[in-house]
Amino acid sequence: MTPDDAERAFTEFARTHSTRALSYALFCCNNRPLAEDTVQEAFVRTWKAGPNSVDQISHPYAYLRRTIRNLLVDFHRTAQRRLEEVAWEDERDGQLPDSCNVAEEATFRAMGRDLKAAVATLEEIQQDLIYYIYYEQFPIRAASRTLGLTETTARRYHQTALSRLREIIGCDSEEDQDSGR
Repeated sequence: MTPDDAERAFTEFARTHSTRALSYALFCCNNRPLAEDTVQEAFVRTWKAGPNSVDQISHPYAYLRRTIRNLLVDFHRTAQRRLEEVAWEDERDGQLPDSCNVAEEATFRAMGRDLKAAVATLEEIQQDLIYYIYYEQFPIRAASRTLGLTETTARRYHQTALSRLREIIGCDSEEDQDSGR
């Protein structure tokens, strides 16, 4: 493969996976500027890992995802401090809808923080499964393939993760427990 062909292949790879990579980085760190910088650096490292062709890497998106996670872990280790919580941003630009009162919004945000903290206590592979199944809305079969697991193993990790989250957060009723994927 010529250098131009390799560059075109990598450009296509970057176009195809940049949104998913940023989404994954945001899920991991909840800080958009850090996520953007991390994804950019991860693409650079992925390019350097397969300079002749992205096809030389057996699973390029998995390699990219692992690089993102490693870069974020490195950032937190070297910073030796916790990131300040980034204000929740959404399409409302901070404006509360008329039908939502401040108490409901505060409860919603607190539940989100509790859930994120609970997910952070899971094993890395369980966190990744939770991300793909609930954030990316992959079926468990697709999530297992993305992570290089058998479907049976992914189901076991998923059930263990849900059980652990239920222990940490608690469920309001048996119906909540039965509504798991």
